[in-house]
Amino acid sequence: MQMLEAAADKAGLGGVLDKAKELGQNAIGPIFQKAMEKVVTETLEWLGPEAGKIAAAKMAEKYSTVRLSQQETAVKAASEAIVQFKDLMMDFCGDAVENPQTAFTKVSVLLFRACNAAADRAVRSTLSTMAGGCACCIKACANVEDLIEKVKEVIQASLKENVVKTLHNKMVPKQMTDKLVWGKAEDDIGEPKNKSSPQQQEMP
Repeated sequence: MQMLEAAADKAGLGGVLDKAKELGQNAIGPIFQKAMEKVVTETLEWLGPEAGKIAAAKMAEKYSTVRLSQQETAVKAASEAIVQFKDLMMDFCGDAVENPQTAFTKVSVLLFRACNAAADRAVRSTLSTMAGGCACCIKACANVEDLIEKVKEVIQASLKENVVKTLHNKMVPKQMTDKLVWGKAEDDIGEPKNKSSPQQQEMP
């Protein structure tokens, strides 16, 4: 690309090349926006049940008193926790029209926040449904925060794999997904350029 740009400048065609690149970006933006909107919808539908299953399984590994039958409670809690993030994610998807990579990074921040909220709610809800005495023992003897952090790590790793796979299924090329930058849950992402919903949820 650098050789092409140098040759274009030498021939006095640098402006033409810049315009071509701009047109290419203008074409990619709306396509990536639609792909991201579908990815967000499908990912959130997948994330709630997946986060609940992971939380229940991790707790069952550590505590014999936790049964996989309590998975339904964890799934319900995780699914409820992530709903609050969808509208804001969709608003940031709209920013992909002008800057796909930046929009993706901001959406990824919200996805990680959703993972964290799902992990926290799933673990705590499962504990609350256990027999009174047993639940008290676990809360007193175990570091619940450490358990939640471990669940978060597993959910986030699974999330990244699922998002990339879904983007590929939406015909987003590997060359593009390889360059996408993932944010962190604690990153400040500001506000989307256009907000479709009257109220947005903040990071829990």
